This record gives sequence, C-alpha cells and structure tokens, in this order.
Amino acid sequence: MTDSWHSYPSVYALGHSALVGLLEGDVVVQEKIDGSQFSFGIIDGELKVRSKGKLMEIDAPEKMFAGAVKTVKNIASDLIPDWTYRAEVLSKPKHNALKYDRVPEGNLILFDINIGLEKYKRPSGLAKEAHRLGLEFVPTFYSDDGVSITIDVITEFLLEDSCLGGTKIEGIVIKNYSRFGKDKKVLMGKYVSEAFKEVHRTAWSKANPHAKDIVQSLVETYRTESRWQKAVQHLQERGELEGSPRDIGKLIKETQEDIYKESSDDIKFALFVWAWPKVQRAVIAGLPEWYKESLLAKQFESEEDTDA
Repeated sequence: MTDSWHSYPSVYALGHSALVGLLEGDVVVQEKIDGSQFSFGIIDGELKVRSKGKLMEIDAPEKMFAGAVKTVKNIASDLIPDWTYRAEVLSKPKHNALKYDRVPEGNLILFDINIGLEKYKRPSGLAKEAHRLGLEFVPTFYSDDGVSITIDVITEFLLEDSCLGGTKIEGIVIKNYSRFGKDKKVLMGKYVSEAFKEVHRTAWSKANPHAKDIVQSLVETYRTESRWQKAVQHLQERGELEGSPRDIGKLIKETQEDIYKESSDDIKFALFVWAWPKVQRAVIAGLPEWYKESLLAKQFESEEDTDA
C-alpha cells in the first residue's frame, strides 16, 4: 500500500508536551474548521475514503459523509494516484458546534495532501491542486519562520472571519512539516478561541482547597455535554454508533480516552499546583530544629577540642 495512506498526526493543544520544537523553523498556520475529518484518494488503484481511521464503504457511507463521498466519486478520475487528500466535511452549516453561513462546495474543504509517508504539499501546492479539482481549501494565515509566532500574533489570527462565513474562526492549526514527534509524525498544534473552546474551565478556589475540592473542580471542568457530544461525533465518524443504549459503553470509553489524550498534562499541572504548596511546606518541617541542634552539637564539639 502507498506510503501516503496512513493515519493523520494527532493535533495537540498548544502547550502540550508532545509539541516541543513546534515553532522551530518554518511553520504553516491555517484556519481550524469545525467539521469532521475525512481522507480520500486513489490508493493502489482503488478509490478509498475514511474518517478517523475508519474505512468506509464507498457506496454506503455514513449519512454525514454522503455529500462528500458523492463529490469524491465525481472527481475520482482527476485524483493523483497514491496521494491522500485530507479534508474537513460539513454536511450542513451547523455540522458541530459552530454555525457557518454555508457548507463548502461539495461538502468538503481540503486542508492537507499527503504525497508520501509524512510528506505534505505546502500551501501553494495545496491551493494549486484544489483549484485543479474544483475544491475549496482552508485559508493559510501564515507560512514562514515560527520564531515570529507569538501570543499577540495568535490573538490577531483569532479575529479573522471564517472562510465559510457567519462566525469568527474556531481556532488555528500550526503545522511544522519539517519536525516530527516521538510517534514519527509531523508536529501539529491547535489553539481554539476562548469563545468556542470545548471546555470552559471553572475558577479554582483561592483558599487552599481540600483534596476532594480539587478533584470535584476537575470533574466539573471536564464533565461537559460538549465532551460527550465529541464522543458521539467520533463514534459516528467511525460508523460505530448504533443509536441504542448499547452505545453507552463505547461512549464512556471514548470520552475517557479523549480527555486523557487531550488534557492529561493540564490535569497533572492542576494537581501539582494544588499539591506543591503543601508539599513544599511539609518537606522542611523540622529543618529549623535540626539545624539548631546541629549548630549546638558543633558548639560542644568545638569546646571539647579546646579543653583537650
């Protein structure tokens, strides 16, 4: 099988430990579209489509992907063999959380093209291929050295209107096609606008909370319907949702795994911030007395030496 037909890199939130070195060298900054990830291509001579690693039946796709699959079938003869085209699919203007003015032409919008194992078309190549195929592609806000990317610059990006209209952009995705993570995949990070974040963190107690308070605060932070809806979306994209109570076990597992993958570093940090003041006080308990006793013992040792 061609080297391009592989799982897409995980896109972590900026600040995640997996993104060390993201801004070293040239980077690409694109609009983050609130859709469903979708891959397609002529792979080993056969038209294939999938979402989130789930291969779909080309003639019986999941309902939300029907329009996009129809588009792909119409342009199949024009696709470059053994390239993997990456897109966001929107079946309607409010596909997930955001309500856009419209869906992209053909219900899909390109954001990357794999031409080999972790090899990608740059923005100009992406635009050229999209134009050739008659497809839309996500806007590129920046393509240059990552050293210029600062918090202020990111804030400016977030003021942009979405290319699909009706709202400001959901967020941005920063890609460094020349740097790779421990999983050997290209480093990619995302920053979601505060107005549209999936998780609205609750304010931490300022008065030295008890252990049960910190745990409850974390629970309230991550136990949200948006998290549950995201699990539903993932199962729908993989064709694993039945629409019956039998889904519950899979939804529980998907929610837990998603929080662990996306937010474990944040949870660890929150627990450390809560615990460290207590730990740093406790580890020096008895130190003053110990040192004074040491000085006293030293004093007597000196006097004994003098008497001798």
